[in-house]
Amino acid sequence: MKIFILTSFLISGVAWGQFNIGNVPIHRISKTELSPEKVKLVKKLWKTRALNNLQIYRELNLDKKKRHALFLTYNPHRPSYNESYDSLDDLRYPLPANPLSFILREKIQRIRYYSQEVVVAWEANPHKNNYVCAVQFTNSLKNFYRLKTFPSKEIAENKEFVITHYGKCGMCSSLKDLAVYLAKPDLTTPARKCSKKLNLRSIKSCYKHKLGFSNYCSEQWAYNSENTRKRCGGTCIKYYGFLNVLRDRMDRPNTDEDGNLNACLACDEYKSGPGFKYGAGRTRRNSGITSGINRDDGEIFEVDHYRYFED
Repeated sequence: MKIFILTSFLISGVAWGQFNIGNVPIHRISKTELSPEKVKLVKKLWKTRALNNLQIYRELNLDKKKRHALFLTYNPHRPSYNESYDSLDDLRYPLPANPLSFILREKIQRIRYYSQEVVVAWEANPHKNNYVCAVQFTNSLKNFYRLKTFPSKEIAENKEFVITHYGKCGMCSSLKDLAVYLAKPDLTTPARKCSKKLNLRSIKSCYKHKLGFSNYCSEQWAYNSENTRKRCGGTCIKYYGFLNVLRDRMDRPNTDEDGNLNACLACDEYKSGPGFKYGAGRTRRNSGITSGINRDDGEIFEVDHYRYFED
């Protein structure tokens, strides 16, 4: 039980959330971290509402066999996709470049992934990063809008939609969730507190009520925390050290001198990352938001979030 609790702190290298600006006064946002213009943007984003979240969810086409009894969305990590093969050249989907992304059982000629087949198929799509998730307001006050996935930025803009992030729309693609991401750039400690909860329901509740994520988005974060804890707990304790984890002193570098992720973050990136990115849609990187992890410039997409409210 002690290891279970300790390993539940694990955070994702994909993205992390911020204060619930619906419950926490906006003036508590650090002025040293956000400009007055960004604080104003966050306030406006928080007041918006997506009209078609359910449609976006259905378009993800996640397998309906795996869902927490009290959740509205399904787990992108389960059931994990398995495939038998005669030759690796004949796999249904190209083999991922990083060996952490799958388990290869050569003796029985079987490959297993860490997410559902629809996720594996999307990850294998060579054009997935050309897709964009975009918004179009439906009223003059610009507080109601619709989300839509387009195969390219050009097509979205020709339809008079504004890009909110690259990749397919998902459960964290709402502008309210964007407000949470932007509200305060570094909230690692409160995020870790959420993932320390002992079950999915309490983890989700923390993401929703303490960090401010939407209901659907909180569920995807909870699924991600559970999967990372299960798949990467031992790796992360080995990297940081048991006592350091116990005392919350994970101060070893996130990357090495060549920019490679440390063992803990790499495990999360490749074992939980695909499912989370597919289910959530929005991440820091595809929304043009930097984090505490050093990334190549090419990994962070350029998105102008001030365009939503331009006249």
